[in-house]
Amino acid sequence: MSPARPLRPLARACAPSCARSLETTGGAAEPPLPAQPVFTVNLDELLAGGGLPLTATPRWRVSRFEADGASKVMEVTGEGAASVGDDRFSPLIREALGVAAGDQRVQRHDYEARLFRTPALSLLALWLHASGAEDLFVAVGRPPGGLDANRVYPEAAFMAAIRGAAERLAAAFREAEDPDRLG
Repeated sequence: MSPARPLRPLARACAPSCARSLETTGGAAEPPLPAQPVFTVNLDELLAGGGLPLTATPRWRVSRFEADGASKVMEVTGEGAASVGDDRFSPLIREALGVAAGDQRVQRHDYEARLFRTPALSLLALWLHASGAEDLFVAVGRPPGGLDANRVYPEAAFMAAIRGAAERLAAAFREAEDPDRLG
């Protein structure tokens, strides 16, 4: 078997162990993750059966440590910072990277690590993209029904599951007496 190939551009985030989080290191801070492209797909796009946003301009997720040691994250667009907040997702992203790094398909190709987000479904996933290879996804945190966290999914299975979740959500809004109260 050939040696494992690193995920780019997050290879530095995987050393020495992607699966470690702040909780499992006794509070010792790990270095911030390198900047990550974030692609957002809205509910209407999912329901229309659109493909992956391969040509969309992503936002970039940049994590850093404040002078007081607090971990912060900001999303940056071409116009500058779009949002700033706490960095609760880096440990979960590291965990997803660890799962992905152990997958045989990932070891055979030079994958770029991206983030895929669908706000209406409260979905964040690690998106592994490589030219000439099937895209792979790892749901981060608590994914919608039909997906398990920290499991590597091929594109077709992942997209079918989130489209199913989108259809269930849209049906709930259609059937509600007052859809504005659903959230």
